[in-house]
Amino acid sequence: MPNWWGNPVPKRYSLFPFLWLVYLIYPVITLAQRPVSMMLTGYILIGVFAISYLRSFWSSQWRLLLAIINMLIAGYFCITFDDPGFLTMNFFTTAMLSMIPSTRQFWTGIGTLLTISILTLWISGSHTSMSAWVNIAPPLIVLFVFPFILRMMQNARSLKTELNLAQDEIARLSKIEERQRIARDLHDTLGHTLSLITLKSELAEKLIPKKPELAVQEVKDIQATSRAALKQVRELVSGMNALSVQDELTNTSSILEAAGIRLELSALPQPLSASPLVQNILGLILREAVNNVVKHSGADKCTISLNENNLEFVLSIRDNGAGISPGVQASPGPSSGRGLLGMKERLELIQGTLSYSSVPGDGTTLCVRIPKVVKNQQSRGVS
Repeated sequence: MPNWWGNPVPKRYSLFPFLWLVYLIYPVITLAQRPVSMMLTGYILIGVFAISYLRSFWSSQWRLLLAIINMLIAGYFCITFDDPGFLTMNFFTTAMLSMIPSTRQFWTGIGTLLTISILTLWISGSHTSMSAWVNIAPPLIVLFVFPFILRMMQNARSLKTELNLAQDEIARLSKIEERQRIARDLHDTLGHTLSLITLKSELAEKLIPKKPELAVQEVKDIQATSRAALKQVRELVSGMNALSVQDELTNTSSILEAAGIRLELSALPQPLSASPLVQNILGLILREAVNNVVKHSGADKCTISLNENNLEFVLSIRDNGAGISPGVQASPGPSSGRGLLGMKERLELIQGTLSYSSVPGDGTTLCVRIPKVVKNQQSRGVS
């Protein structure tokens, strides 16, 4: 909604400036006791003072000039009526000065206010009376401290607003970057594979009437390629739903505490410099290993360590339970996604290794090693 000068009214200033006009009651009452000519002139100047004050909230370009006009009006009242109390009208002026964006103009306004106040007190003769100084000094001190307090509050509010805007922008850019990353991953991982499936299916269709045995081979290749595509999708989803090792450690602590197992942590880097996929796999292995400790070990203590060096990440989980009896195999198979075989299947995606040692009656130690640099599968020799 436009104001009565035709400019849009800032929402935060819609009522605030008008509320403080109630403090002009002192000069209004004081002028009512003066002769009519002086009273009319005074009321006109108070009107100009109020308009100048209100206008400064919507016109930053003229704010310093409007503040100086109000300083001069307050000085005029002080000299004309020989009443230094009129200088307290400059509390309105200091509020105007605190809103000046330019630091140079702000200090110019403070210097002008100080100069006009000193000259006003000197000309009016208020400086000659000690009792007058006792009454004037406290409000004058507050008067000159007031704009700095207001300015600091406004700067703090502006910085908070800028910080919130920056955080919103970072969040927006992060979402855009994440969308672009997902698009790149989908293109790089699935684009070529799906194109290959399309070409092979077209070739198989042409070979069926002429060379059915070759068509069968092409269909088998399509099946192998589709399985590879499914594996790529699982890897991609694992990267999107990355699980932080630190988050999983929090859950681990709660699970072990509920089971009455004491947890000891050692060598946990903060934060772990691992990719989302590595973080996810480490978190899932840690979860599975702790579940096994709770369900099968009979331990009362579990020690977890996570080390990081220049070459690899090393996760170790050790319990002081019953251990694994000789001849007992890690049951569930790889399709179940549980047990040692499930852990090894996950680690194959990132060329990690898993080893464990167990002594009956003396607990089990599980060790996971993941290299920081994953070699290209095609570059490794095949025996």
